[in-house]
Amino acid sequence: MPSSFRRSPWMFAALALSVAAPAVASAPRTPEVLAPGFISLPDQEEYRIAFTPDGRTAFWGVSTGFFPIDRQATIVYSEWRHGRWTEPRVASFSGQYADIDPFVSPDGRRLFFSSIRPVNGVPRDDVEMWVVERKRDGSWGEPRHLGAAVHSTADELYPSVDAEGTLYFGSDREGGYGGWDIWRSRLRRDGTYGPAENLGPAINTEYWEFNPHITPDGRTLLFASINRPDGYGSGDLYAARRGRWGWEPARNLGPRVNTELDEYHPSLSPDHDTLYFVRHQYEPFVPGDLYHVRVGRLLSDVGVCD
Repeated sequence: MPSSFRRSPWMFAALALSVAAPAVASAPRTPEVLAPGFISLPDQEEYRIAFTPDGRTAFWGVSTGFFPIDRQATIVYSEWRHGRWTEPRVASFSGQYADIDPFVSPDGRRLFFSSIRPVNGVPRDDVEMWVVERKRDGSWGEPRHLGAAVHSTADELYPSVDAEGTLYFGSDREGGYGGWDIWRSRLRRDGTYGPAENLGPAINTEYWEFNPHITPDGRTLLFASINRPDGYGSGDLYAARRGRWGWEPARNLGPRVNTELDEYHPSLSPDHDTLYFVRHQYEPFVPGDLYHVRVGRLLSDVGVCD
């Protein structure tokens, strides 16, 4: 675990009291750092945050270096207990290998994540996707690889699933439109995932598209993209709606969220009222922090939701 998590008891108590309960938490109308000093720390990187459906357990990724470069990260979690959030701890399935990108299924029974770890005992250098299932006692089982059909020799990251189990993810594999594209894989009757399908030109371009977050109904997709002509900085957040005939062109979420800095790793609260994302500054280099903002009319204003 990163050394930044070794806090004294009095410091933890003070910080925990500053974080509101899930049921009463109110995100700001303009983006603000999420729980500074508790979740967002000045000496570490934070990555995608995900919540169980009841909003009482949060998972997110942390690292002391920058994952695209050093490819090391750990998944930690915090629980809402007795009116406060518990001190972040390493998730039971993480801590030995490089793990990142937690995503809890809409029914709360599975947690998907990305990892660089051996597959069937064979070490791998690329990132692949895994899942753990919640047991009856509430603990998580052993990680299970999502199978050869959906993977390649390139990286597969950022798993996200809808209520039907369809898996969305980012990959820099061959056959895409640019360096990184967003793909999907359908859940088969035997519980395995089928071959990856590119989401097509409404989503993917010659630029990089990654960090997908799909809503449970499978109709709204949030993602990050780098250097698109309609962007505000190096990386921006986008959203797209799936209509009767497929995905409609993705739209930039606008200057309320996007800046000249790098925005990525979008995710939504279980009630879809709050948008979470990471904002990063590179010159000078400042570790990325998690931000939150009230969704409100954000998606409808850009024409993604009715």
